Amino acid sequence: MNSVETVSYDGYFTLQWHITHRCNLRCSHCYQDDYTAYESADALGNILDQYDELLRKYRFKGYLNITGGEPLTHPALFGILEEAAKRNIKTAVLTNGTLIGRREARLLKSCGVYYVQVSLDGTEKVHDSIRGEGSFRRAVSGIRALRSAGVFTTVSFTAQRENLGELPRLARFCRDIGVNKLWYDRVVIPGAEDISNLSLTTDEFIKLSRRAARLNAKGMVSCARALQFIPCRQKDIYRCTAGDRLLTVLADGSVMACRRLPIVSGNVREKTLIDIYENDPELIRLRSVGIPEECGGCEYASQCTGGAKCISYARFGRYDIHDPDCVFLKNKK
Repeated sequence: MNSVETVSYDGYFTLQWHITHRCNLRCSHCYQDDYTAYESADALGNILDQYDELLRKYRFKGYLNITGGEPLTHPALFGILEEAAKRNIKTAVLTNGTLIGRREARLLKSCGVYYVQVSLDGTEKVHDSIRGEGSFRRAVSGIRALRSAGVFTTVSFTAQRENLGELPRLARFCRDIGVNKLWYDRVVIPGAEDISNLSLTTDEFIKLSRRAARLNAKGMVSCARALQFIPCRQKDIYRCTAGDRLLTVLADGSVMACRRLPIVSGNVREKTLIDIYENDPELIRLRSVGIPEECGGCEYASQCTGGAKCISYARFGRYDIHDPDCVFLKNKK
């Protein structure tokens, strides 16, 4: 095997698994162009076996994020969650929340999910303009069902031009309905020029991050993603682990380092996950990319390692350079 760093990351290796591309919504910022790929239950079992083999070979602990499309559209979801739990793999479900009722919430709880993440992109009017009329109320109904069932529930806010001023209002709303955690991240639109106007500018991201820092100080927002530690003054600094301790498998079997880094490294229908992880040249390169030269001298460089590779790639077609939204680098100019 080519060299893979043995850094800790608490011993976890995360697989983000898109078990289906089918979805009941068509969000304006979605980077998916295929809504048909759909793995059978047998195929899903084979992929879980491959992931488990990789974990055992390297003595990693497993963290399985199951998403889509919309994962609740797949009838095998709960069986996969139960099987993963038997193998001592932590599971999370990333969903739009609109298909979760009391029954689904109880099933998710019984399957032992570590948490369920529901996407909310603002309060009702703005969220519905992004994800479709009525989607906010259905998602909130799903959140209430999850909380009633005792499921740890997080809300993900994808920051873009359309919802830039919504975070404080959404934070208050999430607090009021008992959401356990609200976090935000930048929209990434790689290679989609027709909707690239949704992406934030550096100044907009910095302004949003400072606003989030004030909410973070009140315990209303978690700043746990790339560069967010700067205004929030967090000690636990996010580091992009794409291709190292993070892989993504799509519903057609394609393997990527990260879903937001659109480089396909192989397919689990043709090669094993271990083979792809160990031998794909792009994954090897991702693991060997060092700290960007521009980050030299930064006190956070050894932990941050340059920010989010997907943002750099979306803006410049390269992931071996610094995150363009870094406030420190902007202040140097």
